[in-house]
Parts: sequence; structure tokens; C-alpha cells
Amino acid sequence: MRCLAGVYALLWLLPGFAVIDLTVTWDSSWPVMLEAGWGLLFGALVAPPFAALAVVPDFPAALVQLATACTSIALAAAFSLSWETAVLGAVLAAQLLTITLGGPRWSLGPPQLSWPLLVVAVVGSVPWIAYAFRMFAADRASRPDRDITLGVDHYSVQGALALTMVALTYLAAVWPGRLWAAMLGVAVSAAYLGIVSLAHPGTAAGFGAGWSWTVIAWAVAVAVTASIGRIRRRA
Repeated sequence: MRCLAGVYALLWLLPGFAVIDLTVTWDSSWPVMLEAGWGLLFGALVAPPFAALAVVPDFPAALVQLATACTSIALAAAFSLSWETAVLGAVLAAQLLTITLGGPRWSLGPPQLSWPLLVVAVVGSVPWIAYAFRMFAADRASRPDRDITLGVDHYSVQGALALTMVALTYLAAVWPGRLWAAMLGVAVSAAYLGIVSLAHPGTAAGFGAGWSWTVIAWAVAVAVTASIGRIRRRA
């Protein structure tokens, strides 16, 4: 199963276009926010837990992170009315299923609620969920500024990324000691989106300048809150 998990990580990074899409996020001839969203979902939130399972097969947090991303993609497919996105989610689900056939544990253990991280999750919920539904509507509208990869409209994946970040932050608030690595992925993803949006005003799926800085500040809050909690637990 270790080899299989490693192969899946590489598949999302290379044939899955995560690395390729991230490399064009500073080329204004591309829809840079949509490229960043795809690259971050699969490069920062999907490939890393597969890579972790390749090193440590019994890693419940990695399985939970992948299941969260898979669920978010399924919701994105439903709200975007996109069968192509559903197929993408099914591929990820099939990969996760083959990994779990080896019998790794799913349990994250007893909850250890982090109130600061819960506050950060609550603060980010409404803006990120509203953003996600805006992306789903854009997918349904087949906008001329859309981008297609593997037959999938990036707008639905952009929304799935937003849902994944929110869901993982809530889960980390309940199991902060187990999902610390996931929070680093969420912080990097949110911060990168904010920076790309600032650098390319008016781009498809972008934020205004104020919201871009707000997203960056939220990303910093995620990273700092999760890191302080980790340090305190280890002290």
C-alpha cells in the first residue's frame, strides 16, 4: 500500500496537473486564480496525505484529510451539476478505497477541542462557503472565462477547495493534535490564493483587494493558531 499511495501522490502532482497549474499562476495570459485553485487542492491538500501514507501507512489524519477533499469534490459536482467533476471525485474515492483495503486505522482518537481554532473556522465559514457557491454558479453558467482540465471546469474545483479548507479547519478544531499538518496545507492554500488575487486584480474567481488581504490574514490566523496549539501540547 505504501507504493500505491506514493504513486497516487505523483499522479495528482504531475498527470493530475497540480504542479503544472501552479507554475502558470504568475502568467497573466492564464486564468491564474483558477489555475491556483486546481493546483492547491490537488498539490497541497490531496497529494501530501497520499505521500504521508507512503511513509506511514497507519496515518488516520491523512485518510480523514483525503475523505474530506473527496466529499467536497462530490458536493461541488452536485451543486455545479457537473458529471465531469463527479468522475474526478470518483477517481479520488477509488484511490482512497484501495488504500483503506489494507486496513489502516481511521480513528483520530478522543476529541481535544481547540477553541481558538474553532473561532478561526467559524470566522472563515460564511465567506468561504459563499465563495464556493459563487464558483458553483459560475460552473453552471459555463462562463467564457472558465478553464478546463481533464474535462473538468475549474470553477467547480475552486469551490471544492473552499469547502475543503473550511471542513478541515473545523475538523482540526476538534482534533488539533492530529490534523496539524492539514492546517499547514490550508494556510498555504488560502495565503497563496490571496497573494495571487492581489497580484492579478480582476482575474476570474479573484477577490477584491480588501478580501485578498482578509484571506491572507485568515491564512496567517490558521497557521499561528494551529502552531501555538501544537507547541503548547508538546510543552
